[in-house]
Amino acid sequence: MDFTVPDEVSDVCDAIAKFIDREVRPLEEEHHTELVTEGITPHLYEVAKGVMAKSVEAGFYGLGMPTDIGGGGLGELGMCFVRETVAGSGAFLTMLMMGDLPFGPNRMLYELGSEHQREKYLLPLIAGEKTTCIALTEPDAGSDLSGVRTRAERADGGWILNGQKLFITNAPYCDFAQVFATTEGGHTIFLVDKDTPGFVVGPIQRSMGDDHLQSEVYFDDCFVPDENVVGEAGHAFVYAARFLSNERIAISSTAIGMADWLVNAMVEQAQTRFQFGNPIGHNQAIQWMVADSKMELYAARSMCYDTAWHADEGDNVMDRVAMTKLFATEMVGRVADRAVQVFGGMGYMRDCPVERFYRLARVMRIAGGTSEIQRLMIARLAGLGS
Repeated sequence: MDFTVPDEVSDVCDAIAKFIDREVRPLEEEHHTELVTEGITPHLYEVAKGVMAKSVEAGFYGLGMPTDIGGGGLGELGMCFVRETVAGSGAFLTMLMMGDLPFGPNRMLYELGSEHQREKYLLPLIAGEKTTCIALTEPDAGSDLSGVRTRAERADGGWILNGQKLFITNAPYCDFAQVFATTEGGHTIFLVDKDTPGFVVGPIQRSMGDDHLQSEVYFDDCFVPDENVVGEAGHAFVYAARFLSNERIAISSTAIGMADWLVNAMVEQAQTRFQFGNPIGHNQAIQWMVADSKMELYAARSMCYDTAWHADEGDNVMDRVAMTKLFATEMVGRVADRAVQVFGGMGYMRDCPVERFYRLARVMRIAGGTSEIQRLMIARLAGLGS
């Protein structure tokens, strides 16, 4: 296996880095106070949508989707390089730039969607004309997907949805939701337009990441036509297991990009901050924090590239994905903690990007399957447990 970045992918990454310098950093400087004090507000979400529109125009949006529907055709390994570049930029208004989950197009809609669903939902997602959300999590359903209580009952020509979702990222702004619901004989995925009667978005739920992206969603006798069922009714969790690997590789490569930025920030701080007449990088304690961080980053990157390569080869990567997601997301948490320590009091201040990375890194051990679930999967795939 050769994980050298192909020239064509390297060119794309260089172009993305220049795009961020040209289009995103000036916006972050312009809106610095709002970003630092309030996070991603509804206003800054609109600013990020402007970045998304320019990304679509530049050909960066949906790079991981197939070319026959307007995507860039990059495989999992290519997208690892791209996501590292974006996350490693240290810019926060890039969140909509690549069309990653949950905002943009996904392979589930590409592989399972009907012609109608492609025309009405997938193509507008790839074109950046619409955004979406994944409405799965509920008060009693997070890691335990079988705990979904939102129910869909058959009706003439469709289904009636009733239930509640929470912590749904992009729900306040999406054009439609991909909703997981219990149906007779299993669970089913529905595409529900936001303007459908009975689709109610609750108040925004502020997160530790200082964003305004999550909210509760309610379905009150919400009618969904048969043509909006994704794949076959009753097979939702089979589909979820099949496509979660893509999300977990994406989260892992994003964590690696974040850790790379943090390591570079630590090194620069260690070289330029003086105490007792010398750069703090002369102190062994600081050197070891950097050394441990670089070592763990190298290990996570190697795991991620190997997993992505095998995924591109069509191999079964469930165990690799679980190990990679677990290691990479816990790694970035440790690196972020060390970075705050290296920056000292400044690292604890809201005006320092390290502080925001510290908070953003924390959710990565939850999103896309908790660390505990990854450990459970690894053990089960090794033949342990029931």
